Amino acid sequence: MAQQQYLVVGSGFAGSVLARRLAQEQNARVTILEKRDHIAGNMYDAYDQAGVLVHRYGPHILVLNRADCFQFLSRFTDWTYYEHRVLTEIDGIQVPLPINFTSIRTLFPPLQAQEIIDLLLETYGEHAQIPILELRKNQSPLIQDFAGFVYRKVFLDYTTKMWDLDPTQVDPSVTARIPVRLSYDSRHFLQKYQYMPKEGYTKLFERMLDHPNIQVQLNTNAVDHLQLKGGRVYLDGSRYKGGVIYTGPVDELLGYRYGELPYRSLHFQWETWQRDHIQASPVLNWPDKRPATRRTEMKRLTQQEIPGVTTTLTEIPGAYSRGDAVFGEPYYPIVNDQCQGQYERYARELENYPQITLVGRLAEYRYYNMEAVICRAFQIYEELCQPKESGGIA
Repeated sequence: MAQQQYLVVGSGFAGSVLARRLAQEQNARVTILEKRDHIAGNMYDAYDQAGVLVHRYGPHILVLNRADCFQFLSRFTDWTYYEHRVLTEIDGIQVPLPINFTSIRTLFPPLQAQEIIDLLLETYGEHAQIPILELRKNQSPLIQDFAGFVYRKVFLDYTTKMWDLDPTQVDPSVTARIPVRLSYDSRHFLQKYQYMPKEGYTKLFERMLDHPNIQVQLNTNAVDHLQLKGGRVYLDGSRYKGGVIYTGPVDELLGYRYGELPYRSLHFQWETWQRDHIQASPVLNWPDKRPATRRTEMKRLTQQEIPGVTTTLTEIPGAYSRGDAVFGEPYYPIVNDQCQGQYERYARELENYPQITLVGRLAEYRYYNMEAVICRAFQIYEELCQPKESGGIA
């Protein structure tokens, strides 16, 4: 039986997890085409001139509930336990995010704070997590006032500058990521597994892709080599009969024939400070009208002990524009009905190419976080390995 072949476009979590599992568990020959000059996609990290290990594309924390996914990744790294905490600045006061009982007691006078907490507990129960749009529907005047405050001070300006949309125009799955939490728990995430790779994400990816069946080609834009015609896939002009796992922008793959899909992009501002620390938490959010959304102090994430110097990354969102020097990288699909309808035109056309599997935030035009995209890669692997009569490639 001939050895299976796969072409994987992109070396982030979606592409790399699938590449490793196919290469090792199915003995498939896998070629990864990576547009950038490094592996690991947006997970890429490296040491800066100050000796700080920095996440080049914004902060990333491994948070998972699935043991099988965690055990798979643990084959390629040792871990450092890490509980992520975020502060948000409201009218000059820094409070935990998600908004919790500590936040409420800090922002409101004692008697009013207690009244709000008591009514929230009576209405929703201890440890509940309520999305802000749901909280605003409550008919109690006190809860409505509280929800209105949180909406204005935490969600409105932050969401507007992040997405260039009012929060009510953004898919609820996005706004629900930061609920109001009815407890004193200040952890940003509640998943079972919360870790940082001890030697960084790039080392994890290097080990994941270190397999004799995997070949990686950097600085290679797949769309310059792939041609799609009549339900067939061609690679540099020759018919390619293997599977294609595509994790890049789906509109680019089809030459933007239905128009460019809108994305949000980010401008990163790096600063080195000659002091031990610059802020009280790894990430500080600014839910106000300043252009930036948040600032990350990198060595708080990586838990490095480097006295006298620290590095921060400030993020400024903007509309993605292909080829732009500042906002020329697509990061976030805009999840609403209009954009989804445009994406579906691309997805329907690609159904004519059964060799191609779309996976990941850009290819599926979905707002995946790290946990979701790893689980999605596991799901896609199982689908690819179904017997042929069930519709799989393998």
